[in-house]
Amino acid sequence: MGDKRWYTADALGADLTNHNHHLRAASEEEVERRMRKRYPGAVAILVLPEESLRQGLSPSSVPVE
Repeated sequence: MGDKRWYTADALGADLTNHNHHLRAASEEEVERRMRKRYPGAVAILVLPEESLRQGLSPSSVPVE
């Protein structure tokens, strides 16, 4: 359950405004649900796993010795 990763998400409005967010979630579906809740008038939502150094810096990925 604690397996969260970083995603980047874009919400496109009918007036062509774009809202971009970077957030941690357990799945792409969770990100889409959160974006639709935040931007109910969005005509399109794009969610992609973020491939960056930030993934390696998340506390859940640091080994405990």
